Amino acid sequence: MTNSLTTEVATARELKRVLEYTGFSFELEEGPAPGGCRLRLASSAAHPWTCGHVRAHLLAEGITAEVAHLEDHSADPGGELVLTLSSEEEVQGLGRLLEARLTEVQNAALQLHRALAATGVERHVDIQTIGSRALIDIGTFDPDAATLLYCGLGGDESVLRGLDLTDWRDHERFAREVAQAVAATGRAQLVESVPVCGQCRERHGGNRIRFDYLDAEDTLHLANALNRNAVLTGRIPPS
Repeated sequence: MTNSLTTEVATARELKRVLEYTGFSFELEEGPAPGGCRLRLASSAAHPWTCGHVRAHLLAEGITAEVAHLEDHSADPGGELVLTLSSEEEVQGLGRLLEARLTEVQNAALQLHRALAATGVERHVDIQTIGSRALIDIGTFDPDAATLLYCGLGGDESVLRGLDLTDWRDHERFAREVAQAVAATGRAQLVESVPVCGQCRERHGGNRIRFDYLDAEDTLHLANALNRNAVLTGRIPPS
């Protein structure tokens, strides 16, 4: 995946965010018209509108786009496409179409990505296959990101004033506080402190907080808890 957006276009950024969870390999760039974009991706049976008469499929969804088919016999089943969308409305429409076809775990990862972004933590949420299960790995959180997450869960900020997060003992206490904040949402999760030695901090940052793998249900629960608190604190408007 590459991204060559040169302006802060909110609708295109949101389309990119959705695309990251579809499983598509894609290239996204600004289009010739303001608010529009150009998207290159391979057709996929998981998204039937990308196969056959693509323009007609999109029109049936209320989306007007220029569609070019590229010759690529390695792409299955119908080669590569270049879609040119001429307005923010068309970009939003395509985003909704893509999101409607996400699997349960893909959708959960996307919702958590959005909820984390609302707390100030912008990151891709990974989906890992463990045995026969698709699970979500939200990665580790350095002190700044972990603090935003803790506050985003409604944690007691006064606790932080008494902690030195560079000290491993204090950081372990902080991990317990994060776990309690998560449990207070109604669903406990394993949260642990991952110490980083002093010599490695310049390269890797400070001590880290790590969550266990989450299933789709746990992920949505965490995302909903973050969103509820974001509404209460005014970070995002009520829906």
